[in-house]
Amino acid sequence: MRLLLRALPIALLVGCTSSFAPDSAPLTPPSQYLQWWQATKACSGLTGEFSRLRFSVIEGRDFECPSGRCVGRWEPASTIILASAYAHSELVVRHEMLHALIGHSGHPDIPFRQGCGLTWDTWNTGGANPTGLPAFDHPD
Repeated sequence: MRLLLRALPIALLVGCTSSFAPDSAPLTPPSQYLQWWQATKACSGLTGEFSRLRFSVIEGRDFECPSGRCVGRWEPASTIILASAYAHSELVVRHEMLHALIGHSGHPDIPFRQGCGLTWDTWNTGGANPTGLPAFDHPD
């Protein structure tokens, strides 16, 4: 029993690192995405290859994700998942692109707020969140 209790935290940790894989359809990125990628690289000072990104879309305004309901999500395998209603939202797409560039979740002030302004409270909408949902499935 003692061995089982020692192994449990490791099993939970391994479970938390698995990728989120919803039922989604591949999305061929519109030409605008390349421009948004360039702008995101410029504001962050980071580099990366757009061709490594894979996009997928889930029909609707949002989708179930590990933190609840999301409109966008980045996965470490260079995959960006978008709710179809936000597949053309510059804020949502670029926010997830920024995760691809930094290579992890979380929202460090630099570059998410200072530098790129890619959060609901720093975007040019005056901080309004039109969805009423968490836009991004990443803890601050």
